[in-house]
Amino acid sequence: MQGLSGRVFLGVLGLLLLAWGLGMPLVAWLGAEAPGTITHVRRQLGDRGEAIPNRYFYTISYEFRLPDGSLAQGHTSRVGDYFSPRYLTQGSSVQVRYVPGFPFISEAQWHWAAVVEHAIVALVGAVLLRLALQRGTPRKQSRRKRAAGPKSPGKHGGRR
Repeated sequence: MQGLSGRVFLGVLGLLLLAWGLGMPLVAWLGAEAPGTITHVRRQLGDRGEAIPNRYFYTISYEFRLPDGSLAQGHTSRVGDYFSPRYLTQGSSVQVRYVPGFPFISEAQWHWAAVVEHAIVALVGAVLLRLALQRGTPRKQSRRKRAAGPKSPGKHGGRR
């Protein structure tokens, strides 16, 4: 039973990673576009401790109007220097891509360099999903052992 719950967990985690890894690039490529405004920028924690100093992780909140006039909100994350995450500062305008009908799935100022990150996440998700769906079959014998057949015991009790 424990093996089954582990496989279910791996399968669900794999599906989530695969959906996120493939979903956001599809939103950026096929989604609807709307003008938006940055409402809040917050620097998270301290320096990231990378080879390039003074780089920080930022959480950015934004809002945009849908074609029906209602207001939708979203958030994203970026890495930037000490003062700001590049051009995404509070009050600045951004282009938002979103899924029509599900505006909570959106991305502000999508950059195609993020495709590599999403591809890696999708690949990890696919591997986890494959592991979850793989049956627990015993290992097959190697071709050499199958071709040779069973060994017959010699005069030294099976040793040669």
